[in-house]
Amino acid sequence: MNEGFLGVVRLISVALQNVSFAVLIGAMLSDMWLSRRASRWQSDVSRRLLLTMRISALVVLLSSFSAFWAHCALMSESSLTEAGPAVVSMLKETGFGHAWLVNCVLLLVVFVLLLANVHRRGPYAAVIAFATAGAALARSNTGHPVDAGTFSPPVWADWVHVLAISVWVGLVLVAASIVVPRIGKAPEDDAPNSAAFVQSLSNAATVALAMLVITGAYNGWRGVSSPVNLWTSTYGQVLVLKLALVLIAAALGGHNRVVEMPKVLLSLKGSHAVQSRVALKRFARVLQVESVVLAGVLIVAAVLVSSPLPGTSS
Repeated sequence: MNEGFLGVVRLISVALQNVSFAVLIGAMLSDMWLSRRASRWQSDVSRRLLLTMRISALVVLLSSFSAFWAHCALMSESSLTEAGPAVVSMLKETGFGHAWLVNCVLLLVVFVLLLANVHRRGPYAAVIAFATAGAALARSNTGHPVDAGTFSPPVWADWVHVLAISVWVGLVLVAASIVVPRIGKAPEDDAPNSAAFVQSLSNAATVALAMLVITGAYNGWRGVSSPVNLWTSTYGQVLVLKLALVLIAAALGGHNRVVEMPKVLLSLKGSHAVQSRVALKRFARVLQVESVVLAGVLIVAAVLVSSPLPGTSS
């Protein structure tokens, strides 16, 4: 079992972890917004969102375990089947192992509470929110930023970056695949709730994008150190690709916010069923393209995490 295979296993696992964590956050926020007004339609969508949250939390846990195991195998230059001792050593003796363990414990708490179906009850909802945010912070302490020290400014910046990109990507993925397609089938009485969801989606995505740009610029400059490294290092080239995809997704999101969303809100607040369906189809079509581009952003982000910083060895 060679290093190339282990690297691919780790890369795929990290990409799955990125996407499933984003979907988990997107489904949580979507369910919270839709639950502001109870109805039969809302209840049906929320059931689908709860199932999505449970599956996503499980996939995050499994992919995190897979990525950690592959990482230990790579570090110990052993095969997957022989990496057990390295895993134990990593958990006992390294900050990386400790942070990974905290991340998994917090995600397990989230998964158990979602299975218990208590995610909307006040205290439990707060626990889920803090555990999810804490899991992201623990994960930020396992990447490049931790080189500056545990809980250092780069780690906090990376934490905000992870949450921002997860909110944006997760909301777009969940809205495009679950919520928006069902808004067109919602009863007229649910139109105000649907309109409120679309508005909340756009507002949250805009704020998340702003935070993503700020923290991304900070993290990117720390990573490449010099503009020339953007072109001469693998890390820099992957970073440029990520930036290009973010710009494409931002353009698509901007088009939806400025051009399509006003038409959707106007039709939902009126009584024009035909116009509403047409506006929603256009909005959904752009959202679907944006979701594909953003999924690509998370995959590229997995490559970026696995790439050595300029001036360091792999």
